[in-house]
Amino acid sequence: MSDSEDDYMSDKLLVGCEKDDVRPGLLFNKTQKRTHEIYKQQQELKLKKPKRYHEQEQEVRDKGLSTAISEDNKGFQLLQKMGYKSGSGLGKEASGISKPIEIKLKQSNTGLGTESHVKEVAQKRQDLKKHAATVCVETFLTSNAEKRILVRLQKDYFKAQRICEELDFKNSVKEPIKEFFWTRQTILAKKKKESEQNDSEEESEEEEEEEEQIDENSLNAIIHYLRNTYGYCIYCVDFVDNASEESQSECPGLYRQEHEDL
Repeated sequence: MSDSEDDYMSDKLLVGCEKDDVRPGLLFNKTQKRTHEIYKQQQELKLKKPKRYHEQEQEVRDKGLSTAISEDNKGFQLLQKMGYKSGSGLGKEASGISKPIEIKLKQSNTGLGTESHVKEVAQKRQDLKKHAATVCVETFLTSNAEKRILVRLQKDYFKAQRICEELDFKNSVKEPIKEFFWTRQTILAKKKKESEQNDSEEESEEEEEEEEQIDENSLNAIIHYLRNTYGYCIYCVDFVDNASEESQSECPGLYRQEHEDL
């Protein structure tokens, strides 16, 4: 063995290992020992520190409420003489409470009834918000339903006008019984042609600006005219009452609702 090599049995290998030793429970220098002592003192102070008054009060109260009344208690003995049994409810039929009334301490410095009043106001506000949301939803659904009904009415109205106009043309009817029985475009074109012949363009322009009134009564009038005159049902899309027609089918009624019920 050469002199430059250290003997593995020599204590020189342990030199410098103190600083890097991280084994638990071993303290090698004064700084570590001092820090550890300070930490121990702090923990002992925390354990010895007396609890606050409200903490002690809470502990005593909880302990008292969680401890049942002993049989040596005079009040308990009086209850037993009146037929009370431990663990059962109060009353003749043992339907009353079986535990002491819960104690609720008032923590805030507000006046009596303030907390209940605040809760009541908050509950009313919440109820008003729920009511407003419900009304909003109902209004939205109602408006949507009304829009669907209006769109369906317009669709049936224009469909009935086109069918009425087509059947009248096939049967050489030159004038509609009522102006709204035919489509607006046909009526305007007819009036324009007549106005050109009579040189009354101004009157025709004023009539074009008038809006067509679409309602259920007008639709029903066209439906009755088609049924009574041609035996045609716009919902069956067929001739249903005219025996001379080749295509016939059983019609449940005049109106859409009667067809939808099927």
